[in-house]
Amino acid sequence: MKYWDKKLTREQLDKKLSRFKPVLNTPIPNGGWVKTIREALGMSTYDLAKKTKLDQSRISRIEAAEVKQEIKLSTLQKMADGLGVKFVYGFVPEEDLESIVREQASGIAQKRLNRIDHFMKLELQGLSDEEQEKALSDLTDKILVEEPKNFWNQ
Repeated sequence: MKYWDKKLTREQLDKKLSRFKPVLNTPIPNGGWVKTIREALGMSTYDLAKKTKLDQSRISRIEAAEVKQEIKLSTLQKMADGLGVKFVYGFVPEEDLESIVREQASGIAQKRLNRIDHFMKLELQGLSDEEQEKALSDLTDKILVEEPKNFWNQ
């Protein structure tokens, strides 16, 4: 996929994901979501076990596993079904995806420019701040379009 296609994909995905940004500030309850919702519904571990066709002791282990972040997505889905709620899973970037990619390209460009500028200064041909800024912007754009194979390894 070419840069412009990827950029369009990132922009469309950013638009879709932006509506979930308020969720970023929602802390996970101390006891985990399963236990918190179960208790809010007034449901015992026995009741949830019956609804999910699991042993009551398994429900307690599931709740503990959720708190430790050692739980399978399929188990969370089963718990949601038993609680009568929807299970939602996803990633919500803190900044837009295009900014993340541009920041990476800019970092690569800055490293390249630092090497070039060092040698130019040795020959008394260093770039002015304005020239460096323009060169950084141009090189960042070039890296974004060419996207080297080791883009994320630098």
